[in-house]
Amino acid sequence: MFDPTVGTATRWKKGSSGNPGGRPKSRLLSEALRNRLAEAKPDDPAHKTWAEAIAANLIEIAASKSSNAIAAASEVCDRAEGRPAQRVQISDFMADIQSRSNEELQFHLQHGRWPSDEELLLLKQTVQPTEV
Repeated sequence: MFDPTVGTATRWKKGSSGNPGGRPKSRLLSEALRNRLAEAKPDDPAHKTWAEAIAANLIEIAASKSSNAIAAASEVCDRAEGRPAQRVQISDFMADIQSRSNEELQFHLQHGRWPSDEELLLLKQTVQPTEV
């Protein structure tokens, strides 16, 4: 039979975490790359760092007429200016459907699109009940 008290002594207490430090801020590969990029390039007479050499090369490619110029220019801009914010528009589908008239919904079912303003006016005119 299942005993629900099994393991309760070793569970984390409320308010405490099993990983209080969180995820490590740095990864081994990222740290190794940063260290290597900060080193002086051995064959460079000006003693530029690897990072400076890569940056200079990237800018040369971006300023050239090479097929890679656009990608290099994009990379330079992303690093220098930061990537532009991307906006995502989320619409409330249910609210949209509920706000539509029966004529609009019927039109959408028949045509696979919402009616234009002119079509909507025509739909409303044809549905108006006649007075007796």
